[in-house]
Amino acid sequence: MAPMMTPLSVQFTLEQQAWLDQLTRGGLLSRSSVIRLIVAEAMERDQLTSKPRKRSGLHAQR
Repeated sequence: MAPMMTPLSVQFTLEQQAWLDQLTRGGLLSRSSVIRLIVAEAMERDQLTSKPRKRSGLHAQR
């Protein structure tokens, strides 16, 4: 298992929370697990579709 960092504090709208809760598979997954899966899928998609390029603006500051 990959090393984990300390928890992040995020805020969701009620609509976002309801959508997220739909993905917990009836409570089989925690919200945190669902968020990690969503981020992993987004990273994979980004890596598959992005070409090496220099990012500017807000992304370059991270």
